[in-house]
Amino acid sequence: MKILIVDEIGFIRQSLNQKLGLHHFETVSAESGEEALLILKTDFSIDAVLTSLFLPTMNALDLYKAAAKIERFNDEGVIPPLNFYLMVTKEHGTSSPKMKQLTREALALGFKDLLVKPIDTELLVTKLKNSATVESEEVSTGQAVTVSSQIDNPEEDKHSSRPVNTNNRIDQLKEMQNSLHALKKEMCDSIDTLLEEVSRNSLQ
Repeated sequence: MKILIVDEIGFIRQSLNQKLGLHHFETVSAESGEEALLILKTDFSIDAVLTSLFLPTMNALDLYKAAAKIERFNDEGVIPPLNFYLMVTKEHGTSSPKMKQLTREALALGFKDLLVKPIDTELLVTKLKNSATVESEEVSTGQAVTVSSQIDNPEEDKHSSRPVNTNNRIDQLKEMQNSLHALKKEMCDSIDTLLEEVSRNSLQ
């Protein structure tokens, strides 16, 4: 996997570059949202973005929204969306309602997970590897559904203006969409518990 690290503090970028490199991840880094977007527009081999909540001229949510507009593709076609991971300090997570609201919005927007600085490298590596495994399984399952549909009803797929399996595919997409919404809601509901735990740890 190739990871883009976005943080205005050079030491943090360098530290994460070294630690992820030891786990055989390829990394690139940027100190601002603008620099990160320039990289994302030209390097489509990046799989995930690890970004600080606050950047010099934009926050992580703005970066996510701008990155989502970039058309990513390779010789095989459109590349799946990037996984975004949010980095916050203990102060960001426990200080004010506004900070808590931003973290909730980030998770609801589509950020994969929340990580508290200093980053636990082993935990980060586990999350990155797990996300890659899940995506591979989803792609394999999707291909299997498409192929089986064509095999089961080849004539209908060729000649019918509305194939029988279209309804099944729509139902599957709706089910997947509902699952994603439920997952996002669960993440948002659990964010207070996570922040309370961070607050307790910071007081120890």
